[in-house]
Amino acid sequence: MQFPRRSALALPALVSAATLPRPGASQAGGGVLRIAMSANLRALDPAKTTIGEEFMHSVFVFNGLTRMTEEQAVVPELAESWTYSQDLKTWEFKLRRGVKFHHGREMTADDVIVTYRRILDPATGAASRSNYDMIERMEAPDPYTVIFRLSYPYGGFADILSDRQVKIVPADKLDELATNPIGTGPFVFRSYAPGDRVIYARNPNYWENGPRLDGVEMRILPEMSVRIAALQAGDLDVVWDLGPENIRALREARNVRVESVATASWDGAILNNRIAPFNDPRVRRALNIAVAKADVAEAVLFGEGSPTHSPIAPSHPFFASDIGFPARPDVATARRLLREAGHASGLRVPLVIPVGRPVRERLGVTLQQMARPAGFEFDIQRVPFARYSAEVAGKAPAYIDGYFARPTIDTSTFPFLHSRGSQNERLWMYNEPRVDAALEAARLTGDLNQQKTHYVAMQRAMVENPPGYIAYAQKFACAYRSAVRDVKTHPMRWFDLRAGFIAN
Repeated sequence: MQFPRRSALALPALVSAATLPRPGASQAGGGVLRIAMSANLRALDPAKTTIGEEFMHSVFVFNGLTRMTEEQAVVPELAESWTYSQDLKTWEFKLRRGVKFHHGREMTADDVIVTYRRILDPATGAASRSNYDMIERMEAPDPYTVIFRLSYPYGGFADILSDRQVKIVPADKLDELATNPIGTGPFVFRSYAPGDRVIYARNPNYWENGPRLDGVEMRILPEMSVRIAALQAGDLDVVWDLGPENIRALREARNVRVESVATASWDGAILNNRIAPFNDPRVRRALNIAVAKADVAEAVLFGEGSPTHSPIAPSHPFFASDIGFPARPDVATARRLLREAGHASGLRVPLVIPVGRPVRERLGVTLQQMARPAGFEFDIQRVPFARYSAEVAGKAPAYIDGYFARPTIDTSTFPFLHSRGSQNERLWMYNEPRVDAALEAARLTGDLNQQKTHYVAMQRAMVENPPGYIAYAQKFACAYRSAVRDVKTHPMRWFDLRAGFIAN
């Protein structure tokens, strides 16, 4: 997959971004798009969203200062342009005038500042907080200008403002975000019935062209077979996150269109580095060499993905392609490492897998089977994915999970792998000084060659001392009724529905 220079390598190419078209008349009558998803939304507040279904919700209801296109280019959204200082520490954003929240008030610089102060406040519990810790202070010289002062140079600052969890919220409606979210986006939140559906209506006062759709319904259907049957019967319009085992058959189905795109989204076994036996890096290393990642990718994804060392996908120019992957499991070395760690007879440990996430369920069972010859006995425990955040994350010694691609390599790695990263604190509690040093150095340079050097060093350190078992970077696929027009599969796993409609 080709990554545009700006979004992938985290250095803007222009000092002033081009301006999107001015608002114009919207064409309604495009129908109600019915999207099937697998899980309930646990959060409606964009700062607190953590799963793909919630990210879709955020994109429907809210806007960010910048937007990432399907081609992974960063373009203006609520900010119509921006400039930055030569040292990359001062960023000035010019806001669009006349943009209104769904309750009718105009968006101003005060809303932007309140949004980011809230994200940076630990009391908010924003999962993305550490992505923005370079923000030292913010200023609003007028209602349509926001200046960010950074504590260190950060060339990809405009890029990370396109992420799903940093949508601009109204300063006067913060208390309602959990139950009645109000944004500036193309659709207005109407209702949410857990276990059934989320309903959105077209925003008739949207600030740019669109949307054409009259509304959107996200239907909660945990079983993939039910979703596919409903799509083929015409009772649904879109199946989001199509399982790789279903792609080939649906490509041959009548009146159905399937799109599969490469992404940096990854799945793996999250190993708690503070809980025995995975507090010993020899045990984590043993698992990684005991199970060949290429075999796992083929067994779990049916060719819809590739093995990886880290959240950096093999298609990215920063991927450490010279490290390579063993063609077959190294059972002998894995058993030696377990003996050295005090597990001469092997070890038995629970492995939690998420009910309702079939690909990750399959990954858990595959690891259980493939790791057994090296002395790992995983006892599978099935827990509904909706209970993961409260009962599993940061608590279980080993569990299967995965994370979607982020807009930059920094945001894909720093929060997950740095010892102080906000995601690391709720996942594996990993602490590798070489990884910390590489991540910190990569943030401080805009030189692409230097960035690559640091990220390759990070991957080498992770191979020697892995935080867990990062299995593969997977493709993302969706299936559409042929009547659905101008809706594309986005590598960030959300939908841009401003131009979409359902043909008669």
